[in-house]
Amino acid sequence: MIRSTLLRGAWLMLGAAIGIAAAILGAVAAVTVTGGGDLRDGLGPGLLAVLVIAVAVGLLPGVREIEVTAARSLLGVTAALTPEVRGWTQRWRTAGWTVVHAATGLWSGFCVFGMLPGGVVTLWLLAVGRRDRLAEVGLDGSWWVALLAGSAMLLATVVGPLLAGVIAVRLAPLLLGPTAADQLALVEQRLAAERRHTALARELHDGIGHALSIISIQAAAAHRLGSSRPERTDAALTVIEQTSRGAQAELDHLLGLLRDPDAVATRATRDDLPTLLQRHRDAGLRVDLTDDHGPVPPLVWHALLDVLAEALTNAHRHGTDTAVTVAIDQRAGELRLRVTNAVSGASRPGPARTGGRGVIGMRERADLVGGTVQAGPVDGHWQVVAVLPVPDVDGAAPSDDEETRR
Repeated sequence: MIRSTLLRGAWLMLGAAIGIAAAILGAVAAVTVTGGGDLRDGLGPGLLAVLVIAVAVGLLPGVREIEVTAARSLLGVTAALTPEVRGWTQRWRTAGWTVVHAATGLWSGFCVFGMLPGGVVTLWLLAVGRRDRLAEVGLDGSWWVALLAGSAMLLATVVGPLLAGVIAVRLAPLLLGPTAADQLALVEQRLAAERRHTALARELHDGIGHALSIISIQAAAAHRLGSSRPERTDAALTVIEQTSRGAQAELDHLLGLLRDPDAVATRATRDDLPTLLQRHRDAGLRVDLTDDHGPVPPLVWHALLDVLAEALTNAHRHGTDTAVTVAIDQRAGELRLRVTNAVSGASRPGPARTGGRGVIGMRERADLVGGTVQAGPVDGHWQVVAVLPVPDVDGAAPSDDEETRR
């Protein structure tokens, strides 16, 4: 308590120094206006000069940073303050704060160096019976008037600085805190960081997660068929080698994104439709494709491929040896993907699995382009249906995979 009071007093004395400097310059301005005559004629211009000087100090570069540091360390302000100057709104708010600092400092200085001596002298003269001397300052009434005046001055010595400090603490967030635009920018920065983290998590899941799923499946197949079907073992090991190499490249790319905050989280490499299907077929999945779509914007097509990659990976994890059917068609401004595979009873993704990261990732991918994804059991099969809106693409080139559809 004592330390905080002393620090607050130091802040007020700094304000008094600013105010006294401005007052001296204001007095010079008053003398200049009156030509050395009656100073009361120059009181208005002098006060105006004091105000202008305090405002000008607040507009100087670096003043806001100093004032914010002083408010935090000396005043003990715990509210959010913004030391950076981003525009004239903050400059004028800093100028207003400088005026408050100077005014509260001058008031506190007057209380300490004016009221305190006045109160002590008044009570001392009253105690020694020198009321005649009190008449010189207008306290020639009864003794209780002098007693009340002296006590009031002593009380003001304590209450004045305390009140000035409280006012400064209350005004600091208003004048040194973030503006509405600053708060909006802060929210946007937080949302951007959150979106970046979500995007990185999604890329990590789509790239590394899918690769690890294929590797684990192929490793299990190689272990199971190692002695009976060596040719299948060689094929499985080849898939593991290729998939591991791609996963390592994807991981290097994502680590680069983590080191560079300004980089955009995008896939290091992106399979086209034939490559994606062939990769899963090489891993042992039987895929039957029906494809009937026209020109599609690349962003929409890539979102569809990401959803398809997740659906095929889930078919690896939970499906049986029956074929996976993939149907892509386009109609009335919509690109539709349907992936259906049979699942065993033990591994069937029931309602509890619909909230898994895979389904969430598919929905996030579709939502980026304004689409939807529905996933769930249908007649003993697991079905994923993605519907993506297709904007008017008159004159657009066909997707990269149109010439190699199957």
